[in-house]
Amino acid sequence: MSKTFISILKVTISVGLASLLLYLVFRNIDWVDFWARAQSVDYSWVIVSIILSIVAYVARAYRWNILLEPLGYNLKTSRTTLAVLIGYLANLALPRLGEITRCGILNRNDKVSMPVAIGSVVAERVVDMLTLLVLIFISLIIESERLMTFLNQAYKDLNIPNYVIGIVLILGLLGMSVLIVFVKRQDRLKGKFAELIKGFINGILSLRKIKRPVGFLVSTMILWLVYFLMSYIIVFSLPETSHLGIGAGFMLLVTGGIAISLPVQSGFGTYHGMIAGMLLLYSIDETTGVFLATLLHTSQIVAIALFGTIAIIISFLIRRASVKKTTN
Repeated sequence: MSKTFISILKVTISVGLASLLLYLVFRNIDWVDFWARAQSVDYSWVIVSIILSIVAYVARAYRWNILLEPLGYNLKTSRTTLAVLIGYLANLALPRLGEITRCGILNRNDKVSMPVAIGSVVAERVVDMLTLLVLIFISLIIESERLMTFLNQAYKDLNIPNYVIGIVLILGLLGMSVLIVFVKRQDRLKGKFAELIKGFINGILSLRKIKRPVGFLVSTMILWLVYFLMSYIIVFSLPETSHLGIGAGFMLLVTGGIAISLPVQSGFGTYHGMIAGMLLLYSIDETTGVFLATLLHTSQIVAIALFGTIAIIISFLIRRASVKKTTN
């Protein structure tokens, strides 16, 4: 089976699943009412949210630099910001493609080892996952009753067989065991595959070697604070949601974070459905909930498309200038 066929199959499945989820979310929507919402939006809040996204991209790039420093790479934040933006743009094409793409950009433009870069991205994702768990805990405290109701409604019909849980646990333990063995015996490994594994492991372990822990912590806090603001301020763009408080803002952040992390095409369908479902807990009707989710999601897509395209152009110019300098 060719790689091209597998790639096409992945895209087809991802797009098909996203399309199905979008259909399920929008099938009962009153479109006359839906478009009426669009006419009542104060788009100044949406524009502010899009502008704020730049801060999040730079914060993520700065944090990535801190992870790469102990691995021997001292890069400018502007360079890693370009890679992050292009990576986000690539994620619109295929789930998780962005992680590989941004590592490839750094490899091409700044000679960063691919295995090391990928390992550092994995470490970064681990931090994001732990941060999301902390935010879920905070949301549980702030909106405990509503959150429990949401979880019960979302998963009341979910019935996972015990053997599936057992398999997942076994695979997890095996994976951890293999990783531990590689970490302990990586000096004995030889060959190209061994170099790839070593680079990947070093990238993951960069968390324990960071030289600027305060900078890493502050950039992580800024990143998630901006994520919160990006979603929360848009509720003020609609009269029907402008009364929602900070607790609802936390719920938007957490619910959106979970939805985006699922392996579906850029969160299409999952984001809309989960946000709209969560807003029902605040007595926001389905049409308004789906519209707000669409507004939130679309603003993020617009930001990624706009800034990602600019990043590609700048990266191309940098690459061309570098080639000219080499040839001269």
